Amino acid sequence: MNTLKRRLLYYGLGFGMGLLFVFFFFNNRGCSWLPENRIKTLLAQKIIFVSEKNLGVLENLKIDKSELKKYIESADVDFSKSVKNTNPRIYHLEGPTSKIENFVAQVILYDGAFVCELVPNSFNSSTVKPTKKGLGVPVVVPSGKNFFYSDTTEYTICKRKALGIEEDSTLMTKFLSSGRIDLQNSRLKLQPKPEHRLLVNDNSGVPFGFRASFYKEKAKIFSFEYEGKDCD
Repeated sequence: MNTLKRRLLYYGLGFGMGLLFVFFFFNNRGCSWLPENRIKTLLAQKIIFVSEKNLGVLENLKIDKSELKKYIESADVDFSKSVKNTNPRIYHLEGPTSKIENFVAQVILYDGAFVCELVPNSFNSSTVKPTKKGLGVPVVVPSGKNFFYSDTTEYTICKRKALGIEEDSTLMTKFLSSGRIDLQNSRLKLQPKPEHRLLVNDNSGVPFGFRASFYKEKAKIFSFEYEGKDCD
């Protein structure tokens, strides 16, 4: 019995020291089960945007859009300052950028949506309001070849091709260069699946819209807004 107790004691001490080692040495990065890392994993699956009106805030702070991905990955999530039991949830972020030692922002996360809003230089999650009008400018897009894919109905594919988009990968390229989120005409609180309206420029530089919902960690397009009669 004494031998068994001794072994259990050694096992417990070793396990505890291992947890402490992971926690402090890796600074939480290796612990996917921690609440902060679960939020970071969720954000990595979504398009993060800044409203057009808040682009000026980033410019005034001399924060380039390209550094926001690294900021979100490394920032601390302060759950005590976050609003977690509503839709949308709002999480308080704090962390460094290249120009600011401690940049504070809020990230607004809708249940079931594939977009979320970053509100820069906002210090109170309980008073921040989601942007509901105008356009959102993507600042972080999930890594991977194709985030968008069209449903397989003949009508949807016909509409896409009528717009000159032969492949979904082409649409992704266009979104990266000219994409916007139409906030006024999206329904981000709709359940069971929010509907998103997005805009990209066609080959002539003229914007057109399409609608999509989140499905299996990707954006499934169910409607291209094309007024021609080619597919009717």
